[in-house]
Amino acid sequence: MDFEEVFNKERATRKFSTRKVDDELIKEIIKKAQQSPSLLNSQPWRAYAITGGALLKLKRENKAYIARKAPVSEDFSTMLSIDWSTFPSQNMSNMGAFVTYFLHNKTELFENANNNMFYAPAIIFLTIPQKSPAWSVFDLGIFAQSIMLLAINRGLDTMPAHSLVAYPDLIRKYTNIPDDEAIGMAIAIGYADKAAEVNSPTYIPGRVPFDKIFKLIK
Repeated sequence: MDFEEVFNKERATRKFSTRKVDDELIKEIIKKAQQSPSLLNSQPWRAYAITGGALLKLKRENKAYIARKAPVSEDFSTMLSIDWSTFPSQNMSNMGAFVTYFLHNKTELFENANNNMFYAPAIIFLTIPQKSPAWSVFDLGIFAQSIMLLAINRGLDTMPAHSLVAYPDLIRKYTNIPDDEAIGMAIAIGYADKAAEVNSPTYIPGRVPFDKIFKLIK
C-alpha cells in the first residue's frame, strides 16, 4: 500500500468486527516494528498480544471492574505527571465540546464500545521497564506508531486507547506481564465493523490549526 494511503487511513476504530486476526500476522507486525529508533538503541519496549479465550476472560472481568466503578490505577500515573499544561488542556476541552455536539445524545455508543474493549479480537499491550527515563516513553510512542502503520498496511484497523490500560493488575492476571514492567499503552487491532455507527466519519475530530503547532525559523 502507498505510504500516504496508509497514513491517511489511520483513524481510531471504536468497534471491531468478529473477524479474527491471524497470530502470524501479529508477530510479523511486531517484528517489523522493532526497526523503530530509540535512544542509544535502548529498545526499551516489550509487546504482549492477547487473543482468543484469554482475551474474552479479560474483557469480561474488565467490564465488571467498570460496572462496579473500580478505581483506575494506570502504571504510568505513578511515573509521569498528569498535570496538563494550558495548550493540551484546551485541546482536550475542545474535544469534549466536539463529542457533546456530534454525539447527539448517543454517548452510550461510545461507552458501550469502550466498556467492551472495542470488541477487538486482539489487543497488544506495550511496556517499558518501571525504572525508565522519559526518553523511553517517547521511544514507546514511536514503537506504537510503527505498529499501527504496519497494521494498517496489512489491511487491519487499530485503536490506541487509554482505557485499555486502566487496570494493570487485571491485565497482568491474564498476560503474566511482570511487575517490573510498566504497562504504558495498548493497541486494539482487528477489522473495523463497517456497519457500526460509532465508526462513522462523523465522529472524527478535527486538528489544531497548523500555525498553532509549527514555527519555521531561519
